Amino acid sequence: MPYTLEAVQSLFGGEICGKSDVVIEGVNSLEGANSTELAFADHERHLQKVVETKACAVIVPKNFPEVVCKIFLRVEQPKSFFVQVMGLFSQGYPSYLKGIHSLAVIAAHTELGENVTVREHAVIRAAHIGKNTVVESGVHIGSEVVIGEQCFIGPNVVIMDKTKIGNRVIIHGGTVIGGDGFGYVWHKNQHRKIPQIGTVIIEDDVEIGCNACVDRAMFGSTLIKRGTKIDNLVQIAHNDIIGEDVIITGQVGIAGSVTVGNRVIFGGQSAVMDHITIGDDVRVGAGSLVIKDISKSESVWGFPARPSRRVKREMASLSRLPDLLIQFRKLLQRLNP
Repeated sequence: MPYTLEAVQSLFGGEICGKSDVVIEGVNSLEGANSTELAFADHERHLQKVVETKACAVIVPKNFPEVVCKIFLRVEQPKSFFVQVMGLFSQGYPSYLKGIHSLAVIAAHTELGENVTVREHAVIRAAHIGKNTVVESGVHIGSEVVIGEQCFIGPNVVIMDKTKIGNRVIIHGGTVIGGDGFGYVWHKNQHRKIPQIGTVIIEDDVEIGCNACVDRAMFGSTLIKRGTKIDNLVQIAHNDIIGEDVIITGQVGIAGSVTVGNRVIFGGQSAVMDHITIGDDVRVGAGSLVIKDISKSESVWGFPARPSRRVKREMASLSRLPDLLIQFRKLLQRLNP
């Protein structure tokens, strides 16, 4: 559906500089946009791209320089504003795929809310699924599972028994929620499995990428709180508590019984040992290994993880080692002629 620039402004705000009746049929990058698409620039360093773009209008910061013959929508935060506009043009779930497919297997005691979609070869046992939720093909949903409203469960996702999932949760293909936690004791010269009798709770507005694993708790619940976003190939172990609005990027591994505060960010391939507590607003750099508690608002990096400023000083010192070694050898020669 097309929108005029004036209609976009009425929905989200901003100040129009130029024609307000220009028609927008889509969104794109500065380089890729055509004469019916809207683009954005979040910094003056993109000035030349703005000059060259074919976009019908550009979202820019309030202090962006004027450009002759360009139509601007000036806003406080161009990128976040552009994301809102993108939502006007994003395609929803195709209408021709909606409804309950004849090849889905759904237990008699399952409760499906209004307008739930279940695709082919999905298996649902005695679960409760809220309205407007989409369950894609090949999904397995166990017994006593609760899934909220407006969720999207991607192809081949596995959601094990007694898992509870909130509203507007997105789980991408291949992810397993509620598999057994990894727990064993050494008994009579063999590893004996510890029963994992807890569950998983995922709160509202969480997104989990492809092929991630969230293990059920040994007792109680593994908990992922509201608004957290988890990338592909991430491991969340048993009894972890992940705070609100946490960002966990690809290939992160978090061992068991870890508590993570709110708004923490994990760089790719970082890892956390078991029974660690991480405070609010911590930043964990890519490839880091966290082996001890981290207080709030710290930025850590390295193997093992330590304050980022310290690591940078250490790395700067390492670059001086060859020269220092030459000086050291000269001193030795003077002391031992």
